[in-house]
Amino acid sequence: MSHVVVINGPAGVGKTTVSRVLARSHPGAISIAGDALRDFAPEDVRNSLGAGSTYRAGAALAAAYLAMGATRVIFDYVFDDAEKLDLFCSGPPHETPVSVFTLWAPIDRVIDREANRVGRERMGHAVVRTHEAIERNLHKLGRVVSNTEAPERTAQTIMEAIANPANLWPRPAPENSMMV
Repeated sequence: MSHVVVINGPAGVGKTTVSRVLARSHPGAISIAGDALRDFAPEDVRNSLGAGSTYRAGAALAAAYLAMGATRVIFDYVFDDAEKLDLFCSGPPHETPVSVFTLWAPIDRVIDREANRVGRERMGHAVVRTHEAIERNLHKLGRVVSNTEAPERTAQTIMEAIANPANLWPRPAPENSMMV
């Protein structure tokens, strides 16, 4: 059965690195970096496409890959509140399980990690801003996974947790279903 895995966390926490490790460990997995999707958008994306366009585009791309036969789609991006997760999770087919994991590390570790990334533009204030926003809502953002060890260890923790139904995101019934 196919599965969608959301890797959430503040800017610089290691979402894309962990997502790539997860994708390599599962045949047929696709890893989508939300930052890469955002690069397609125009500067005034909010004005032209509306709020949440990257979440909606990520969900549409995940659904397309599932329709093509991907066994697992991993989407990494910053979800600082549950409403953004709901927006993304409304896109994949309703029968597809969605697991949500929020990577977490102390702010000093995240700042240090971000400052030492090779070949990537510095994110500056976004690191602290996203860390603070997620921290306020951490209890609402899926299973929290410490990302203070090697990415392979964090990925292993997530792989072990994927099979647990407690880690599935609660998705509302589809709009066209009848309530009984």
